[in-house]
Amino acid sequence: MLSNRNGVQKLVHAGVEDLKLFDLEKSPIINVEINLELVPLFLYKTRGRSEESVEATNIIRTADGQRLEQYVKVVGGREYGLPGPAERDVHVAIMKLVHRAGGMPPDGVVSFSLYELLKILGKNSGGNNYEKVRESLDRIADSVVYAKNAFYDNETEQFRTHRFTPWSVHFASTRRGQGRSAERHVLKFHEILVRSYNSGFLKTLDTDFFFSLKSPMAKSLYQLVDAKRRGKLSWTVGVQQLRQLIPMPESYRYNSKIREKVEPGLKELERRGFLERADYEQRGEDQVICFRIARNFVEARDRPQVSLSSRERNTADALMRHGVAAAKAEKLVSDNGASHCRRYLDALPHQTGITNPAGWLIRYIENAWPVTLPREAVTTEPELSPISAMTAARPDEDHVHRALRNRLEAGEFAKTIADLESLPYDQYSRFVAASAPIVDAEENRYYLSLEGDLYLYVGPPEPENRFLLTTLDRSASRNFT
Repeated sequence: MLSNRNGVQKLVHAGVEDLKLFDLEKSPIINVEINLELVPLFLYKTRGRSEESVEATNIIRTADGQRLEQYVKVVGGREYGLPGPAERDVHVAIMKLVHRAGGMPPDGVVSFSLYELLKILGKNSGGNNYEKVRESLDRIADSVVYAKNAFYDNETEQFRTHRFTPWSVHFASTRRGQGRSAERHVLKFHEILVRSYNSGFLKTLDTDFFFSLKSPMAKSLYQLVDAKRRGKLSWTVGVQQLRQLIPMPESYRYNSKIREKVEPGLKELERRGFLERADYEQRGEDQVICFRIARNFVEARDRPQVSLSSRERNTADALMRHGVAAAKAEKLVSDNGASHCRRYLDALPHQTGITNPAGWLIRYIENAWPVTLPREAVTTEPELSPISAMTAARPDEDHVHRALRNRLEAGEFAKTIADLESLPYDQYSRFVAASAPIVDAEENRYYLSLEGDLYLYVGPPEPENRFLLTTLDRSASRNFT
């Protein structure tokens, strides 16, 4: 467990060492609240598990030398049971949305779409993936965490006792034309997590590395070891204590069984470069495992180096000329590509009312928000969107309506619709009845009417080539922005 003095997280018992935080601006590195990282909230596997709750105990020495017994219990809801590997992934995806939004809102309210979460999770919108993500969000919301002397209050620098659910979630769905259901949901973090996050009791997590891991055990170990190591390159824990923290079934009483189940995760983390090695030692009656973290893994994330081609460097230089900081400009180009960034640089002169060009470029590039482009740029581009390429003349309307309906149901326009529905009003108003078409990251072109009707251009961007997609629902934006 940690305390915080002078903005640096420290261990409160033997082996104190500073935790060096990664640069918070460097995607895919995100901030996560430490207390929740240390709670055994997620089972490493759910198949064959029937327990209704899991428990973990620990004894520490406080800063004043007092012996403190800690106890954590996680109780699954009657309907959904305990969270597992799928819920661990969804939790990280939610925290990535929080990071993208600039941190935890003071009220703890996060607006999101299931489509956004599926994209972060690397899953398509087919099958029952939407329903699985909804169920994971509900399963976490239905779980209760009881932390006795085990929830560190960064403001008072004391351990507290709390009983809480990580979040509550409200799913909102509005029926639209052409049978489309528009979704913009709201998740609210528990106030103690909001307070802890905003007090700076944080660690960092590499989400790209996390989601690239194949084994649920590897993911569990990565999060746990990375939280426990406190900036050091090693962490030692008793094998029986590790069983509680993963958490594993109580039936795994023998060290040999625990080692058998941990081994695949250790091998993957060694193969992927996070662990240098993991050694077992006998200390009296207890067997311990010492995790050795690879220095190269830590240093690569501690001091990210951005390598750019000449074209990418020219794009980064153009961003800097508009006031974007050098490191941020390089990262924007590295993460999003030169062509993506250039599209917003080309669009910038044609926007109105922009008082902070650097801020506008950063927000639009990172979020891939649609922009208005001059008619000349639209008509002279050699590549057309998939449906524009069908024909340059007025196409058969029945065929287009069928094609649009299929594309809507497949979620192709979901991000653009969600963005327009959730944009702040000062941004949204720029697109309403604009003379130039709105162009998204997929090069689809739209027109947005005064009434909020969103049309797709099929063919040249002329009024006669507008086909109605949907009517936007801005109610969530009015309530939560």
